[in-house]
Amino acid sequence: MKDILLKKTLSLAQWMGSQIHLRTMRDAFIMLIPFLVLSGMMILINNVVINPGGILSGIVADTTLSSWQTVGNKVVNGTMNILGMLIGLVFSYNLARNRQFANPLMAALVAVSCLFVLMPVLNAFTPEGATADVMIKSAAPYALLGTSGTFVALVCGGLATELFIRISKNKRLQIRIEGNVPPAVIQSFNTLFAVMITVLLFAFVSYLMVVVAGVELHELINMVIQKPLLGLATSLPAYILIDIINNFVFSLGINPGGITGAILEAPMLVAMQQNMDAWAAGREIPNIIVRPFSDLYGRMGGTGITLCLIIAVFIRSKRKELRSFSRTVMPTTLFNINEPVIFGFPIIFNPILMIPFTFIPSVLYVIAYYATAWGWVSKIVVFVPWSVPPLISGYLASGGDYRNVILQFILLMLGVLLYMPFLMLYEKVLNAQDNPAH
Repeated sequence: MKDILLKKTLSLAQWMGSQIHLRTMRDAFIMLIPFLVLSGMMILINNVVINPGGILSGIVADTTLSSWQTVGNKVVNGTMNILGMLIGLVFSYNLARNRQFANPLMAALVAVSCLFVLMPVLNAFTPEGATADVMIKSAAPYALLGTSGTFVALVCGGLATELFIRISKNKRLQIRIEGNVPPAVIQSFNTLFAVMITVLLFAFVSYLMVVVAGVELHELINMVIQKPLLGLATSLPAYILIDIINNFVFSLGINPGGITGAILEAPMLVAMQQNMDAWAAGREIPNIIVRPFSDLYGRMGGTGITLCLIIAVFIRSKRKELRSFSRTVMPTTLFNINEPVIFGFPIIFNPILMIPFTFIPSVLYVIAYYATAWGWVSKIVVFVPWSVPPLISGYLASGGDYRNVILQFILLMLGVLLYMPFLMLYEKVLNAQDNPAH
């Protein structure tokens, strides 16, 4: 039974890991992490360090601080506020490259062109100091280029790229140029008709959707795809269920990133961006569960919150090899790299340690969720990389709230207590194996 389950899980992981669109989407989000971290840090600086009335208020004039914030605002405009467009470009480029298309850059340019083709011709803007919107023509709002446009960019990037590649391979639609001509010119003319046909098709489809359905594609995708996925990913029961599956699969020695990562990455990042955007604008923060939520509260030390297991070893273990191993892996565990623990302790196929590894994070998520919902700690408003050590990550991600640091410390100690009986039981098994006669 165990072998059948392992084979089926491994088969699913391999399929999802090799599925070209899921793999490409995961790689695209990973490539954009530096932009997310930069925008998060600039929002933190703008709202905590140089905010008028903040840390430097009284030392530096508020008018000067407001002027300094312009730098951060420009960085946010070039990172977070165009996240959707960046996602579409990177997703298209990687997809074309994974399809082994000869000119992936052209595919990415076509995807960006199609993304703007899908933009509404008229958009609502609120002038500075005004209370009512005005309709403006020929302007692309950041709202559709940023978080709200993420899923549109993914759908557009995927469809435009696949269509463009397929048309480009039709030799009847290629313009052959002979003679001593630069390769760039040849590639440009070879894809001329493919570019024209792809962009025109997107324009016609967008036009027909507005005429027939009376709705823009952005509204439709947001209603049909983005909102349901976001609601599922940010609901506590679904989040815990997916995390339990994630941890269990890892305890079988299979990295679950290709499975759960492909499902959660997009909506979690959208939720994170919504929080960052709301915090920067001074609005109410909408989401509790966002991309760094797991890293802050249930993966301190890595998947399965194995930092708690290492601390438990230092507190109670009497076995020299476990204490020696724990000293060796502690530096990497502090930075949430725990493959050495999972495979070296080991946790994989260890029926005793697989239980706390799988379920303890869920207990901690519930506590962290309600502590946030009840206002005891701040919501996550800054994107921090998964490798930032515990306690530091809580302070940064909350925008400088020490209460989140205290919560992380409490969860760590609770995790240690929950791991302790399983560690003691595991040591009894090891002792019995060392002394079979007794």
